Amino acid sequence: MHFLMGVFVALVFGACGVASAADANEQGGFVGAHGLGLPGTFTGTVPCADCAGIRHHLDLWPDQVFHLRREWLGEEIVVDDIGRWVADPQRQALILYGGGEMPLQFEIKGADRLRLLDIQGNPIVSDLPYDLARSELDPFEPQLRIHGMARYMADAARLTECLTGRSYPIAMEDDFPAFEKAYRESGVEPGGEVMISFKGAIRERPKMEGDGTEPTIVIEDMERAVPDRECKEPEADITLSSVYWIPDIPDAPAEASGVRRREPYVVFLEDRTRFAATAGCNQIIGKVNISDEGMEFQEPIASTMMACPEPLMERERNLTEALRTTHQWRIQDGRLALSNEEGEEVLILESAYHR
Repeated sequence: MHFLMGVFVALVFGACGVASAADANEQGGFVGAHGLGLPGTFTGTVPCADCAGIRHHLDLWPDQVFHLRREWLGEEIVVDDIGRWVADPQRQALILYGGGEMPLQFEIKGADRLRLLDIQGNPIVSDLPYDLARSELDPFEPQLRIHGMARYMADAARLTECLTGRSYPIAMEDDFPAFEKAYRESGVEPGGEVMISFKGAIRERPKMEGDGTEPTIVIEDMERAVPDRECKEPEADITLSSVYWIPDIPDAPAEASGVRRREPYVVFLEDRTRFAATAGCNQIIGKVNISDEGMEFQEPIASTMMACPEPLMERERNLTEALRTTHQWRIQDGRLALSNEEGEEVLILESAYHR
């Protein structure tokens, strides 16, 4: 019986595009709801129509920031990009939103593998190598055109980069004097923010305080400072089936050394008729009936049958029971509230891995 249940769950999860629990247990570390072991560096050389191949070096961080370097072999062309990534639970896809006009998309094939999708986000049907393989994080130093909000006061300058939202110190080297002059002439008060654009790099430099190094902005060719401008924030597109929902349940300790933990999640699949979930151990699947305000998870709720430490099993029982007692749902401020028949909240979930 357990064998048949395992086959059934594997078939359904494969059809829905959700990574199996086995993917989370291949190595040590943490696997997000999206199915990737992060942070990590993904590398590989994909085919190219008019060159020897395009070498990819993709650094991914759990805070949804990416750095990407692509090198056209034999053409002496290297293009760096930075930005934010999102995960599409319906297609098990990773989408990179950087400085390019069109986002790059990859299918998540497991905790340690990505496969390039075509420009429309569809699978590339080919036996050629379109895969990127994961290794431990080994970040490169991107060199590109950068926009961000700069502050300068008391001989210290910082930049909040627009595409990633990350804050960096600005090194007092290369074209820093041109930045200093442009900042002064922008009319902003000392310590105030001004939008700047420049060609530069993010490089490791000694920390201003303490030992070691930290990523630092190096301005190589200052272009302009523009007052009264701000970084444009992308509008969040949160619907019931567009995001991973992370349940607000206490985290559990690692099961054992060398075993990956899986982030708890609930996703709604197949036009909101099916769902997939985990509390960090077994995979849970089933059918769900959803109306404008109503939600009922149908029995039977299927699950894999892995034996897990009691903290995880307790968390799994609590999650399953909350789903079984759900009758109503509501989304507000990026949170999904599930309530029982009496209107009492039984589970709160946070939206994750979206723009």
